[in-house]
Amino acid sequence: MISPNAINDPKSLYELAWTYAPGGMFAFDANTGIIVDVNPAAEAMMGYSRADLIGMHQSMLHPEAERDLSKTAFREAAEHPSLHPGFHLLRKDGHYLPVTGWSSKTLMLGGRPVVIVICRDNTELTDRESQLTAQNWALSAYSITALALGKGHPTEKLLLQAVCDAITHNSIYKLAWIGVVKDSPEKPIQILSKGGEGQGYLDRLELSWSADVPEGLGPTGVCIRRGELQVMKDSETDAAFLPWRKRAKKFGIRSSVSLPIQINGYGKGALVVCAAKPNAFEPAAIEVLQHLAKQIEAGVHAIVQEIRLLAEQESILKMQEQLSEALSAMVAPIILAMEMRDPYTAGHQTRVAEIAAAIAREMGWPETKVQGLRVAAQVHDLGKLSIPAEILTKPGKLTTGEWTLIHEHPTTGYTILKDIPFAWPVAEIVHQHHERLDGSGYPRGLKADEMLPEAKVLAVADIVEAMASFRPYRMPIKQSLVLQQIEKDAGTLLDPEVVRICASLIRKKRLVLHGIGPT
Repeated sequence: MISPNAINDPKSLYELAWTYAPGGMFAFDANTGIIVDVNPAAEAMMGYSRADLIGMHQSMLHPEAERDLSKTAFREAAEHPSLHPGFHLLRKDGHYLPVTGWSSKTLMLGGRPVVIVICRDNTELTDRESQLTAQNWALSAYSITALALGKGHPTEKLLLQAVCDAITHNSIYKLAWIGVVKDSPEKPIQILSKGGEGQGYLDRLELSWSADVPEGLGPTGVCIRRGELQVMKDSETDAAFLPWRKRAKKFGIRSSVSLPIQINGYGKGALVVCAAKPNAFEPAAIEVLQHLAKQIEAGVHAIVQEIRLLAEQESILKMQEQLSEALSAMVAPIILAMEMRDPYTAGHQTRVAEIAAAIAREMGWPETKVQGLRVAAQVHDLGKLSIPAEILTKPGKLTTGEWTLIHEHPTTGYTILKDIPFAWPVAEIVHQHHERLDGSGYPRGLKADEMLPEAKVLAVADIVEAMASFRPYRMPIKQSLVLQQIEKDAGTLLDPEVVRICASLIRKKRLVLHGIGPT
């Protein structure tokens, strides 16, 4: 229990903060970079005791590849307070811990110049980004394969080959193949199609779905036999995959998923997708691939039934609908993850999407174009996942370094989205949503004729919603002032036609803004 005297004693408060702070705190000699003290959280992060760490040079806290860069960063830190993202701490057990560091100004403690550095563990954020990458690859494979399915093929063999080629095109997926059971006492698996750089993995490989032979105990044999999804997370550690480990390593295969399917004319089988990375199949990614397996079944059935033309038309509509559903399923957890980190902007992206779609429809855009704008708006702040939550929710003025991180979020969002083959330029819209007509925006300083129409609409919707909502540094702004501001910027910063339509919709109460202040 804290004594009443401690509350009035700054020294006691500093000691309490040092002892109980959740972030690792390191005190360095500003001249030499030698550690002079650490707090308990730093001991836990590093796996070393305080006695082990005191006297260690700051560069030795990092992996060898980062040591020169860390020395440069420390010299800068000794000159002025600064932010240091993108570093790792090298724990005693050899594991790398992703961290972001904040350094203090140089302080005089006991006659010695000292720099305090606080490190935040970014493991959870890194894991989330890894999961997001896995989901994006699944969406990419789904989208390309949906296009392949929609083109139409004269035979089921050509269709299945196109599917395997599409899944593995410019992808982390090294191999995709489709196998079906053969009517034989040995219960072998017949390969109907295969694609990808790892096709050699299947050469002379004995495949079975029998529980009585070793060849049938692998993930694909179990998948077909039980009719259940099977995930092999890592070929290097999965004990059940030991008989195939050496072969998998030769062809760069680290993980796989086997999905049960029914191929018209052949019976039960499996779609198998193999990835070059371990743990490449997160639950959301698997859900997308399950949709894909159903589309394969439907595509083959359409060809066999000789109603290819009609089936193609229906399939395209269904695939577009399911792709939209899959995209929504992907977007929802991303938005939730962002809102959990920044509760002050909860619902912001969804509300911006509603505003943008309303403006676009009033402008007479076709519904397909409106849908693309809506998808982009729903993820336009995706890049903020890379920004520390402390910055996003900071009530005071941001530093130059913090503004630099904020200005990077459109580029980060673009990097995450650019490899997903959407039917619309979603990544580029996200990249441009902070650009302005006169070239004063960021990150590239584009001007009016260089901006996409969707980005011009999104820019207005984003500003209007942000001004109308509560933020930790201000209350919602009155409707009259919101409209006054965007109309002032029309023609210089913002597209005048977009502003005119947005203002008209609000004044006519055809567009109601969440949380807006009194008029």
